[in-house]
Amino acid sequence: MKSVKTPMLKSTTLSFFLILIGCYAASSQEKKPSYNYANRNFQAIAHRGYSDIYPENTLLSIEEAFKRGIKYCEIDVNVTSDDVYVLFHDQPTMYRTSNGQGYVVSSTYKELLELDLGSWKGSQFTGTKIATLEEALLLAEKYDGYFYLDTKKFRPDLMGKALKTTGANPKRLMAAIANIEEAKLYKKYCPESPSIYFGGFPENLNDDNWYKEFVDLGCEIFETYYTLAIENDDNFQTFVNKVHHHGAKVWVFTSNNLEEIIKIKEANVDGVESDVAISVMKVLWDNQLIKINPIKATTANFTFDQKNLQSTGIGSQLRTLGYNKPENLQLVEFGKTSDFKIKPINGVMSNVMKVPAFNPQNGLFLFNNFIPNSDEELHYNYSIIIDIYIPMKSNGKFMSLLQTNPENENDGDLFIARNGIGINNNYHGKIEPETWNRVVVTYSKTAIKKYINGKFVGETPIEGGRWSVINTFPGGDKQGFLLFADDDNETAELYVNAIQVRNYTMNSSEITHLGLVKANGIPLNNAGLYDVKLDGELKSSIVNWDNNDIYVTYSKQQDISNVKISFKLPFGATSSIKSDTFINLNQPQNILITAQDGVSKKEFNIVVETK
Repeated sequence: MKSVKTPMLKSTTLSFFLILIGCYAASSQEKKPSYNYANRNFQAIAHRGYSDIYPENTLLSIEEAFKRGIKYCEIDVNVTSDDVYVLFHDQPTMYRTSNGQGYVVSSTYKELLELDLGSWKGSQFTGTKIATLEEALLLAEKYDGYFYLDTKKFRPDLMGKALKTTGANPKRLMAAIANIEEAKLYKKYCPESPSIYFGGFPENLNDDNWYKEFVDLGCEIFETYYTLAIENDDNFQTFVNKVHHHGAKVWVFTSNNLEEIIKIKEANVDGVESDVAISVMKVLWDNQLIKINPIKATTANFTFDQKNLQSTGIGSQLRTLGYNKPENLQLVEFGKTSDFKIKPINGVMSNVMKVPAFNPQNGLFLFNNFIPNSDEELHYNYSIIIDIYIPMKSNGKFMSLLQTNPENENDGDLFIARNGIGINNNYHGKIEPETWNRVVVTYSKTAIKKYINGKFVGETPIEGGRWSVINTFPGGDKQGFLLFADDDNETAELYVNAIQVRNYTMNSSEITHLGLVKANGIPLNNAGLYDVKLDGELKSSIVNWDNNDIYVTYSKQQDISNVKISFKLPFGATSSIKSDTFINLNQPQNILITAQDGVSKKEFNIVVETK
C-alpha cells in the first residue's frame, strides 16, 4: 500500500468482495473468457499480481495475471543491503509473507533467496522464492505486460540498471514518483520509461503548468485514492479533465467491489488497482453474468508439531508482540502434553504450546491475511477457533483471548472468565479446567457468537468498530490482531493445541461438524486446484477461478485419449482424480476437490480447445 498526502475519505458504500462469476451459456466455448484486455480503454490493474489467489508480489502471481490478459501489474519493490531491487510489500519486517524474521533493507539478496515466500498463502506454493525486478521484467517481456512500481525505496539508478541488464522494453517499467524532483531524477536514469505520479492534488487544480511539468518529464498516469472517484465531486472532475487535457490518464487505488468500480469508470477514470482484476475485466469486457459472494476460506492455521510459531498448511507465522525489544520479551514454550504434565488429547501425547501470563508488553500477533472486503482496511466478519487447556492455577482468572488493537494499547476484546466467554459483563458457557476444550468465536458487525466443544453457548450483541480487525489493505506490520494479550494484565497461563482463523462468519452446522478437540489439529475448509499441467498442451493451462473451469489447448492432430495430468492441492485436500495420472480428454472430465474437513468441495471442469 501507499501513503497519500490528501485525507483518506470514508466510503459508506465500500464493500470489498471476491467475485464468483456465473456463466449460463450452453457450450464450454461460450463460457471461456476472451482474456484479451490489453487495448481496453478502462483497465483493472492487478494489485500485487493475481494476489487474491496466488502469493502476492511473486513471479507466480504476476505470471498468472499476465496469462489471463491483464496488461498492468502493480508490484511493490524494495532494495536489499547489497543493492538488489526485490519484490516485497510489507515494512519493516518479513513475518507476514515469508518464513523470515528480518528486514529486506538489512538483508542481502542471497540471504533472502533462502526464504520461502509461498507457504503463507498455502502449502501448495511451498518453495516460492523472492523475485528480482530483473526477473519480473523478463516475465513482462514474455507476456507483453507492464509494471507499475510502488517503490518502497526510490532508486532510479537501479531501475535503469535492471532495464539495461535485461534488455527489456523500457516502456514496461513505470515507477511511482511523488514530486517533481523525483520525476527529474527518474528521467535521468530511465529516460524512455513512463512515470506515474502518486500524491495529492495540486494546490491550484486549474494550474496547467503543474500538470504540464510532470507530463513533459514523462508522467503518463496520475493516481489518487479511489473514494475520490466514487464521490466524483467538482474538484475531482477538474483534476480528471486537466489530466486528460494534457494527454495523460487517471488511475485510482484500490477497490475489489464491482459496483464501486463501475462508478469509478463512469467518473471518466482510466484504471483501478484491484486484487480481483481478472474478474473485473471479465465482467466489464466479456459481459459475464455475475454473482458477488465472498470466497470462504481458512487464512491461518497453527499446530505446534515443529515447536515453533510457523503456520501449518496456510498462514503467516505468529509474531511476538515484543519482537523488537528482546529485553522485555516473554517466550512461549513448546513440548508434549507429557512434558507439561497435562492431559493428553484422546490418549495422544500431543505437541502443544504453553502460553505464559503475558504482561502488557507481550502477546502473540496473528496476521489474518484477510483480503479487503469492507470498510477499507477493516474486516468485521471472521471466525477464530482455538483448542485450549486451562490449568487449575489459572481457573477463574480473567484470560484475554482476543485483542484487536495491534499494539495492545487498550483493554482486550474477548475474555475467558469464571462465568464463561465474553466481554462487557456478557459471558456464556463454561471452560472446564484441566481438560481440552474447542472454543469457536464468530464475529459479524452485530454479534459475537460463542461455541464450546461444538455447542452454541451464547451471543453478545455488538455495534461499532471495536471488534473489527485490520486486513491486508494497509502496509506495515499490523495486519491482524493479538492473541492472549491485554493492557492491564488480565492474562493467565494456558496451553494451546491448535489455532485457526477464517475470513467469514461460520455457521452453527460448520462448527458442529468440526466436533471436539483432536490431537492433529483443526481441519481446513480450503478446496482448490493449482499449478495444473497436462502433457503436450500447446500453452500453459488456465484455471478459471470464477466458475471452476480449466482451459487446456491442444492441436487438432494430437492424440488426447491418454494424457498425463498433474496439479497441486491445498493442505489436507483430496481429489477424485489423482495428480500424475492419465485421463482421456475425448470424454468430459471433472475433478472434485474435497477439503480436509471432508465437507467443503469444489468441482473443476476441464475445457479442451483445439487449434
